[in-house]
Amino acid sequence: MPIAYQEPEAFVCPDCGADFEAPVWLILDAQEEPAAVEALLEGTLNLVTCPACQRRGPAGAPLLFHDGLARRVIFAPAPGLPEHAWGEQARELHAVLVGSMPEEARRPYLADVDIAQDLAGIAHLLRRMQRRPVRPAPADSDVPAAPVVPSVHEPVEAAQVRPPADEEEVPPLLMAVEALLGANSAEELEQVVAQYPILFEPTTDAVLNELAEVAVNQRAFEIAESLREARALLARMSQRLSVAPPPSLVAGEPVLPALLTYVPDEVLQALLQTQSAAEVAQVAAQYPLLLQPEVDQLLAERVEQALDDQHERLAQLLEDRREALAQVREQAAGGSGELDEALEALLLADGADGLSQVLDRYPILLEEIALQALWQFAAEARAVDDQDLARYAVECREMLLRVRKGLNSS
Repeated sequence: MPIAYQEPEAFVCPDCGADFEAPVWLILDAQEEPAAVEALLEGTLNLVTCPACQRRGPAGAPLLFHDGLARRVIFAPAPGLPEHAWGEQARELHAVLVGSMPEEARRPYLADVDIAQDLAGIAHLLRRMQRRPVRPAPADSDVPAAPVVPSVHEPVEAAQVRPPADEEEVPPLLMAVEALLGANSAEELEQVVAQYPILFEPTTDAVLNELAEVAVNQRAFEIAESLREARALLARMSQRLSVAPPPSLVAGEPVLPALLTYVPDEVLQALLQTQSAAEVAQVAAQYPLLLQPEVDQLLAERVEQALDDQHERLAQLLEDRREALAQVREQAAGGSGELDEALEALLLADGADGLSQVLDRYPILLEEIALQALWQFAAEARAVDDQDLARYAVECREMLLRVRKGLNSS
């Protein structure tokens, strides 16, 4: 029985509005499908083409990668999937992977699953693996079968920063950014800065800002937040070291998020496939960038473009979804006062009983918008050097994720 697994998926072309189906890889085995692995490394895996207008774009599907020789399993979630749902999606594909293997081939490494942010993250990890010698697999008789339930690691966030495909050596700035994203404390950050003085070069801030914008466009919102936080931390360290910080990061000035300049294809695809106002609201919760005010103008421009190209059906679909999104945005704005009140109550709650009462009173805290708000709050607290408040906000966010996971599994 083959390990690699493809499944036909339905799509709606965001350019011409045509409906079509295309095969998408969900499980990829390195030994069975070397050509597909090469496509993954080249960034062309799971790209689908509209048969009507030949437009090509990403399928937006999850992927579980398996390499039996390297004893490695890596999972990338579907783009825009909320963080609390990554584990469930990984476990579903992992069960298919293990079920396709004979019992005697189920090794312990199968239960050790790494998480990458996207397909580019998997490719980045594969390049790292290629630089290392492959260890021989242990003898069949020496190794017991692996458990079916995987142990999911933390996301490999630095995998968003990839070396160019035509270069074997990683450029120094990319190495510095990887190390910067991997720093877990101010002390580690100082060590990174000492190791990579390139971080204080005049052009570095602009590069970090561009990377943050790319991360937003790729739906890697936590990566973007980490990059903004890194810019603010570097600015404060510049002041202590008497290095002139960039004008946009003077003391006390917040790091503003990058302006959204286009709607990613996967997000537009998900929006076009909705059939009701409730489904539009669900997609907006899955892709919070749709609630940004500039999305309305971006969709209006896509409507005009579709009309210019004589794709009236697509233009009508876009206009309908644009109006539905406007209603969702208005409802979200009307509830911002409740969210602020709920977050304040959460941060001031005393003890487990107090937290339980707050959750009962404010169910909005279990929605995706509250998790995003807590992450932003923690970043702002760090920007003003209030590490205790930032740490507590992150702890509250993790607690909410655990509560949501428990409710979803019950």
